[in-house]
Amino acid sequence: MLRRFEIYTMAEGAAPEKVLQLEEAFRRCGDFIPEMTHSVVGKNLSDVDVDMVWEHGYASPEAYQRYMVHPFHANILDRYLLNDCPERIVGNSPLGDGTLVGYACDGPVYLMHDGTRKVVLFGLEGPDEEQTSFIESLRSLAGSEDGVVLSVVEPNTFGVAWFDGVTPMLPPSQWTHVWELGFESAEAYDAYQKGESALARAEAAGWTGDASGVVRQAVELHYSVKL
Repeated sequence: MLRRFEIYTMAEGAAPEKVLQLEEAFRRCGDFIPEMTHSVVGKNLSDVDVDMVWEHGYASPEAYQRYMVHPFHANILDRYLLNDCPERIVGNSPLGDGTLVGYACDGPVYLMHDGTRKVVLFGLEGPDEEQTSFIESLRSLAGSEDGVVLSVVEPNTFGVAWFDGVTPMLPPSQWTHVWELGFESAEAYDAYQKGESALARAEAAGWTGDASGVVRQAVELHYSVKL
């Protein structure tokens, strides 16, 4: 499967009714493009200057390619998103090439029907063994912390091949990995963030110390999930 995020900051002065129309178009996309699954639109609750996160998945690169050329994409979604469209309502992202991120997985390991989703974009560097150790510590959170229902971290492959999911033709993304953490509730998310686990402390300190120096940069988003 392919897991994908579109992350948007609304343009200054974007009409609220147009923003609601875009949210509805994202939510209903799967009604018109059946290749797209697990569609959720979240309003970012973090301090990062990002307004909207659209998360979804595809069964294969071929399904993703069909989505990219589907008339609903070109005639409905693109009118709100493309630079040369007079109806565009999104602005420049503070995440740079992090507007589109995602990864490959064997199945819908990210699936949660409700709760709070935490998404962290990482730029990792340093020896492979240190990066691997750090990634494994992230994955081990699921089941080891109260209220954590999933923890998935994978290389960001959409940063170099988002247009077809197969052939990398763009420079490598500044964001090397995507981490998804699922919480059973907003209260569980808050408890984790304020907790004393090694990873929570490392994040609060700007990913120093227990992050072993492998985190070059990171940005955290979170939002409510309801399928």
